[in-house]
Amino acid sequence: MASVYGAATGKEILFRLPITGKRPIAVSADSLPNGLTLNDRILSGKITEEQDITIRLTAKNELGEESFSFVLRIRDGLSLVTPLVGFCTWNAFGSAVTQEDVCRSADWLIESGLADYGYSYVNLDSGWQGVYGGEYDAIMPNEKFPNMRKMTEHIHSYGLKAGIYSTPMLTAWGCPKEFSSIPGCTVGEPDLLYTCVNGGIGKDRREENNVRQWDDWQFDYVKYDWAPADPSNADPMKKALDKASRSFSYCVTPRASDSYGPYWQRNCNAWRDNDDSIDEWNNVKRRFFTVDRWKPYVGPGHFYDLDMLEIGRNAFWDGENRLTEDEILFAYSLRAFFLSPIQVSTPIEGLTEWEKDVLCNDEMLRLNQDALCDYPTCIASEHYSEKRIFRRNLENGDFAFAVFNASDESFDGLIALEKPHTVLDVWTGESVENTCALPYHAEPHSVRIFRVICSE
Repeated sequence: MASVYGAATGKEILFRLPITGKRPIAVSADSLPNGLTLNDRILSGKITEEQDITIRLTAKNELGEESFSFVLRIRDGLSLVTPLVGFCTWNAFGSAVTQEDVCRSADWLIESGLADYGYSYVNLDSGWQGVYGGEYDAIMPNEKFPNMRKMTEHIHSYGLKAGIYSTPMLTAWGCPKEFSSIPGCTVGEPDLLYTCVNGGIGKDRREENNVRQWDDWQFDYVKYDWAPADPSNADPMKKALDKASRSFSYCVTPRASDSYGPYWQRNCNAWRDNDDSIDEWNNVKRRFFTVDRWKPYVGPGHFYDLDMLEIGRNAFWDGENRLTEDEILFAYSLRAFFLSPIQVSTPIEGLTEWEKDVLCNDEMLRLNQDALCDYPTCIASEHYSEKRIFRRNLENGDFAFAVFNASDESFDGLIALEKPHTVLDVWTGESVENTCALPYHAEPHSVRIFRVICSE
């Protein structure tokens, strides 16, 4: 699990501790500050002052017990320190998504064991919207979502968090086939200052109305979707979220240009500037070539989002996943190594054992959740940047290398270390002790990840 978790001052904390092992597992804390409670493995409550709280826990099952500590960082406006990990409905169900699908996905995160590895968000994408109305004159759900509050309560009962989707455009993407259109967070006459995509962006802004409704429904995350994404339309939503009684993580998609990098860095937990993900190699490869320009802007709580994982089957292709196993490892490693949010987007009950093993690789998740949040630096590249090596520093003094081979040829080489270290091959689990040289071989469309251990 990550060594540091973030929460906002004076707002509800809900954190399911990612603990693996044979169930049942009893979890106890040495002591908790006033305002926090631990129920089974769910930490909840409120802390009213900015501080870092070290919490020491003990997990016990029939095989033994283990103690560990982490820091709960309480700051004004803070919702994340390390990247979000969870589930998104879009590639799993598309616009046909229902409340039952969302609740069942939360069940599956628990039953599959993914939640034990930190998959803690259940994010509802487009397809839920109906028409404006209700107490706050906000977007109401369509008939497939009869009780939003009951849905989020079901998710929260597991200690998981709930996300929702919207847009500043007059008409949202992802319209269910039974509707002619679905609304966004602006209405009225289009503002000619902005593009006319999906009818444009209305002059009558309803961000505060909708956030008050999402706050009442008890959501925890907002995906805000339009193109091109710009601070002028991101900022009204950000300010409305800041006023809410709950803490919201905030992601802007899909075309958040690095021209606005300083704004995204300061105001968004995540942002995208890439195509929607699908299980095709060229789509994965294009995503790979977007990572370089974000190094100045990624850091604790603020991440470049590489979109949903391509693992498993999806709602838009009636067949098996079209990626090879090497390509799936490439796509997953890209998210984990580059500190992207990781969102599974497939019916979870259909995952194969191999796919679960990929998603539950402790060492890959450890890299993604490393609290230093050091963005990788490219240290070598060949052949028009299709063969590239990246390096990251890690919180405990270790460092990591990633050899990405996006080409159609194999890739061999040697990484020299300044002095002998133990080196762990993250995907195979094999390690070499006391070595100054790290030879590698990468097949076409594959990746090698190594952790150099300096902390022994």
